[in-house]
Amino acid sequence: MFKVVSLFLSISIFSVAQANETLEFETAQELLTVMEVDKQMLGGFEAMLPIVNQLADKLKLNAQETEELKGIYRDWFDNDIDRVKMRTEIANLYSKQFTMSEMKQIIEFYGTSVGKKFIQQSPELTKLGAQIGMAEAQNKQHLLVEKLTPFMEEHSSE
Repeated sequence: MFKVVSLFLSISIFSVAQANETLEFETAQELLTVMEVDKQMLGGFEAMLPIVNQLADKLKLNAQETEELKGIYRDWFDNDIDRVKMRTEIANLYSKQFTMSEMKQIIEFYGTSVGKKFIQQSPELTKLGAQIGMAEAQNKQHLLVEKLTPFMEEHSSE
């Protein structure tokens, strides 16, 4: 009898834990929807386009060829990147990093006018922030090369 009760309790505890994980995941999915994570992903892609422009410059492409190159990248992003998979993985990440209560508070914040403005502006801010970072990295690239050169020379002779 004790074994039966123990088995029943362990199954019950497992079921409750599994239900909580499902609720947390569903709340994380709701949070991602409110955060408009799909637009955020698109903003991340758009932030990558200056790198494509640099590649086009390096390849000495004309405007039409540059647009063709961007089209290849867009096709890759639109058709090959599994955004459903990414969204699931991001939801899992959020459900591990935040409690259900915290996620609900974040969802509540994003329902406010300030939260909605934040969501609306985030893709553009992400893009512009990435561009600022890339520009600064380019401006200081010569310093990195100076620091890397001795290391590369030391390790390329081996």
